Parts: sequence; structure tokens; C-alpha cells
Amino acid sequence: MARITFVQPDGNRQVFDSGEDETVMLVGVRHNVAHLPADCGGQLACASCMVDVPEAWRDRVGPPGLDEGDMIEDALGSRPPGRRLSCQIAVSEALDGLEVLLPERQG
Repeated sequence: MARITFVQPDGNRQVFDSGEDETVMLVGVRHNVAHLPADCGGQLACASCMVDVPEAWRDRVGPPGLDEGDMIEDALGSRPPGRRLSCQIAVSEALDGLEVLLPERQG
């Protein structure tokens, strides 16, 4: 189990504990986090669960996979540093304390 902090565009912070075998997206959806529509339910098909991973966490979270990176680039026209699809970030104990920033708008 890990504690994940979702930071809204206005700076509001929401902290939740993950369950087992969850992604960051599932934690957010389970708690109705705003600015995280996750339209495809985590199927890597919509780019509506984007988050920004702060630089301090990027090594632990890892870079986007090829399909994920392509989807981000297709949605935004570029790949901003630290931008990830939250459905592709598997929660583990190594991510306890992770903070993710929610963008103003999703792809």
C-alpha cells in the first residue's frame, strides 16, 4: 500500500491510500478526484488521465512506455517532461508518498 497525493491545478491537495494491485488512475477514480476523467477506464485508449510527475519522482515512476508516449504526443503535440498517463503508473511501496499534479485540461 502507498499513499498518493493528487495536486489540483489550483494547488488543492488530496491524499489517499492505494489498495493492492492498483494504478494511480484507479486510486484517483475510486476517490472521485477532479480533473481525472479516465474515460477509457485504464485501457490506454484515451489520454484522459494525464498527470505530471515532479522531477524528484521521475526515476522511481519511470518514463512512459512507447504506446503511452505516443498517445501523450498525439493528444498534446509534444511530450512534456514528466507527463504520464496515470493508468500506466502501477502503485508499489516504492511510490509511497508520490505526488502527481493534475493538468488544467486532459487530452
